[in-house]
Formats: sequence, structure tokens, C-alpha cells
Amino acid sequence: MAAKIIKYPTRPRKELTRKLSLLFFITCIMVSLYLLLGQTISYLQVKKELKNLKSAVESMEAENERLREEIILLQDKEYLEIQARKHLGMVRPGEIIFFVGEQD
Repeated sequence: MAAKIIKYPTRPRKELTRKLSLLFFITCIMVSLYLLLGQTISYLQVKKELKNLKSAVESMEAENERLREEIILLQDKEYLEIQARKHLGMVRPGEIIFFVGEQD
């Protein structure tokens, strides 16, 4: 009797290779999308923080300018007298203060 040679089909091996290649490709795409999404979220957070900091700087600069103007005004004796009368209720000797309504 002659020995029979059995040939196994090679098709399942090719199919397995295609499935593994597709799985690898899909995994690479998913990892890339995950990394891209993470970087995008980080970028947007930093951009929002930068916007908040810029607005804080603008408000501090405005406050700084107001305080500089206040410093200049405080060097004027008439302004100091007005502020002392208004906030501290100070009067000159012999003056009488009359309060009408509410005071600021």
C-alpha cells in the first residue's frame, strides 16, 4: 500500500493573519485616538487657564492704575481734607456738621 499524503488547507492560516493584522491596526487607531483626545483635553484646559489668568492680569492692572491715581491724589492737601471730612467726620474748629439723610 502506498502512503497517502494529506495536505492541509492554508486558507485558515491566511485568515488568522488577516484577523490579527486587522486587530493590530484597530488597536493602533484606538491608542492614537486616545492619545490625541488626551492631548486635546489638556490643550483646552491650558487655554482656558491662560484666558482666566489674562483676565486676572487685566483686572489687577486696572486696580494698579486706580491705586496710582489715588497715590497722586493723596499728595494733594485739599483731597486729604475732603477725604478726612467725608470718611472720618472731621471738622475745622468752630464748624458744625449737619447730617441730612444717609451718609455714604
